[in-house]
Amino acid sequence: MTLQAVHDLVGEGEIIGDGNFFCRAVASLGKAQAEDLSFVSGHRHAAEALQSGAGALIVAQLLDGAAANQLVVADPFAAMIRVLEKIASEKRTEPAGIHPSAVMEEGAVLGRDISIGAGAVIRQGASIGDRSVIHANVYIGRRSTVGADCLIEPNVVIMEDVSLGARVHIHAGTVIGGDGYGFVQLEGRHVKIPQVGSIEIGDDVEIGALSTVDRAALDSTVIGRGTKIGDLCHVAHNCIIGEDVLILPISVMGGSCKIGNHAIMAARSGLPDNITLGEGAVLAGEAVAYKDVEAGAVMWGRPARPKNQQMRIEVALGSLPQMQRDLRAIKKKLAAG
Repeated sequence: MTLQAVHDLVGEGEIIGDGNFFCRAVASLGKAQAEDLSFVSGHRHAAEALQSGAGALIVAQLLDGAAANQLVVADPFAAMIRVLEKIASEKRTEPAGIHPSAVMEEGAVLGRDISIGAGAVIRQGASIGDRSVIHANVYIGRRSTVGADCLIEPNVVIMEDVSLGARVHIHAGTVIGGDGYGFVQLEGRHVKIPQVGSIEIGDDVEIGALSTVDRAALDSTVIGRGTKIGDLCHVAHNCIIGEDVLILPISVMGGSCKIGNHAIMAARSGLPDNITLGEGAVLAGEAVAYKDVEAGAVMWGRPARPKNQQMRIEVALGSLPQMQRDLRAIKKKLAAG
């Protein structure tokens, strides 16, 4: 699109240079060529921008000395996201229609302008909302609901009694609604506790590839509106996750955990069964909280401790070899009388 069209898409800003400049692609500052559009996110990137081969730049203020055409906006990063959203929507648009090899059981309810790919299976009583895209080999179980404008990528499994809100995006290979891990020992044998609950996933949730969300034993496993879950994560049965939570890749929650709104679980972090992570709390990478975390706390380590405390412990651990040598010298001196 032209730089003027970029301006119109973003909805603000001032063009410095040629508004008819045709941007053929987007690229980073270091890789951009003469027909590419890039952006400058801060002062520290100004020098790199002056060396960039980009033909057009989105900037926060006029970059003196740059040969590129410029679009000056309040927030270049936010403006670039708008551009990327448009590119992604065009690249990933699927034509409406149902592939001949897809299986639609009697009683499935299909909305308007949906796309259902090859080998998909939509079971009896399931419903698909308007404009949703169901890619190849997706399974959607009985009585499950997929809201409007959802994107379900290939090989996703959505078992029975799962409810997805609008604009939910589930990446390839994820399983929603498998049984929770519940067993009781009776007479020396492990007896399965039937998992007969459901799953409720709110609007604008995104769940990464190869993740699992288990159904509740009773009641519902809940993921609140706007929450984003990374790849290879596990949400166990009866977890209640609030709104706008960030759960980074390879994080794990045990059964019946509660996570407050706007909390963050960084990569490879964990919560054992029945732990609460308070509203706005942060669990750092690889940290494991063995007791409840209060709202707003920032926790590091395993076991997780307040950040400042854990940092002091890390410093002390670095001193242990010298402390050990000092202790040996003291013991030797005492033994010598």
